[in-house]
Amino acid sequence: MRWFRNDIDTTLTEFFATRRRGCAGRRLASVRVVEQLLRDCVETVADEVLAPDERTVLAAEREFRPEGAAARVAQPGLLIAVLPRYLSDDRWRPSQPEERRAQVLAAGALVRHLVGVLPPGQHAAGFRAAAAAIDDAALRIRSDSWSVR
Repeated sequence: MRWFRNDIDTTLTEFFATRRRGCAGRRLASVRVVEQLLRDCVETVADEVLAPDERTVLAAEREFRPEGAAARVAQPGLLIAVLPRYLSDDRWRPSQPEERRAQVLAAGALVRHLVGVLPPGQHAAGFRAAAAAIDDAALRIRSDSWSVR
């Protein structure tokens, strides 16, 4: 049983610890890049997707400890709103093909994880949007590989 509040930071820390298990070399480096990009996306997008009262709490948290503040304040359900932007915005698109594949695979696994822990009725539309963004990102990777040939 958890005695602490579940937040994005805790969710991502546990999720990516599992993703890194058994990884080494370039694969491990790719997972680390993907995690950092997602964390950066959460911090950048949080002000746009948080409710006004949560933005007030975030502003206070940033006064004391700015780095990672949004991930500490926001609940895991916010990840569903962040994932489509994370996958579609070039700011968070990894430069290397293996990192782009790791990003899409991690996003898919994260959605499956969140389906198991979030109330589905409250997040159904968000899950559909995240799944569509994952499909689009996968197609983009595939078209990139075809254009290189």
